[in-house]
Amino acid sequence: MKVFFFIIWADPKFYNSLVFLSKHLSNQNNKIYLFCKKPSKYEDIIGSLDFGSNCKVIYHEKKNYLSIKIEFILFILKCLFYSIKLKPDNIICFNFHAALFINFFRIFNKRNSKHIYHNFDFDIPDKKSSLKKKINYHLEILTSKKFDYLIFPSKQRAEIFSKISEINIEKFYIMQNCFSKEYKMKYSNNLEIFFNNLKNDKIKIVCRMGSIAPNHYLEEIIRSFCFVDENCILILAGIDVDNYTKKLYEIIEKLNLEKKIFIFKNIDNFTWYEILKNVHIGLCFYEENSISHNNMAGTSTKFNNYIYGNIPMITNDNVDFNSLRKKIDILETTHPQNPKNIATKINFLLTDEKRYNEIKKNLNKSFYEEFNFEKQYENSYKKIL
Repeated sequence: MKVFFFIIWADPKFYNSLVFLSKHLSNQNNKIYLFCKKPSKYEDIIGSLDFGSNCKVIYHEKKNYLSIKIEFILFILKCLFYSIKLKPDNIICFNFHAALFINFFRIFNKRNSKHIYHNFDFDIPDKKSSLKKKINYHLEILTSKKFDYLIFPSKQRAEIFSKISEINIEKFYIMQNCFSKEYKMKYSNNLEIFFNNLKNDKIKIVCRMGSIAPNHYLEEIIRSFCFVDENCILILAGIDVDNYTKKLYEIIEKLNLEKKIFIFKNIDNFTWYEILKNVHIGLCFYEENSISHNNMAGTSTKFNNYIYGNIPMITNDNVDFNSLRKKIDILETTHPQNPKNIATKINFLLTDEKRYNEIKKNLNKSFYEEFNFEKQYENSYKKIL
């Protein structure tokens, strides 16, 4: 039995790749120690998740009387203590903060242990970025050079990071953020009455899943429903960031769209999947103001939720999504800066039954052939381990 350390300075339940990787390695009779933040009752909205029978989750519980810097140092010291005690065969550091102390892990680990940096989000700071963000950026480049292998969610992001850090591209592997083929969606009946009433009226449902926050064209999506067919409604579902829903509600009220647009914020996984199984079209838009937002095809959580749910989607009309569409025709694109563009594409998909069913057929095929955890594991960790 090999011992794996998973280290992440966040709530791991938000990362599909981490969850499925832990479960997969656990099922192969490995011992997983997952070091992570323990979310507060308010923050713990996802609910329980299965990391595998051989996974032991070691939480860092927040102390209100300590600063975040002290909290982080205590977290790393706990990881180092367990590292000295258990001598893991492989350490996987997820995202920047977990990677900062890689030199200490290398000192106390077995000589032949593997150290892997798994990055979910990477961006280059601009002139307007804070000094802290710029320092963190340079620290990430510096510490990443100490790892044996690097995992990125897209080829484009890996190539950019390789060029900036001057790390040989051969050290990089790609693992997109996909669902396992064995995963079975469990959903609640919290919204049963809501959906039953809609079905009685034969209404089509468009959804936009994910963080309810700026930089996702949410205001444009709302305005687009001034031009969408009458028998169509919109559901916005996800985590409310900095009370952004308040601004959205003001726009909805101003446009008299209260009967066409519904927001479900801070929902658990079971309610999330209940929504997913009832919708007809998914929206997946990103304002292209960062490396991450420019490279979301196959990486985006909502994108992979729509694939898993077999839901035809509309995405940005950009190089990234168009490149994917040429290989696998599973989506429609538009320029979401203009609400009328969004509405036109929604109306097209809802009225062109042939095109809609063609996309659903392609989505099903693409999930089982490409966009699944098992395929992504073969392309990355299986080769490394």
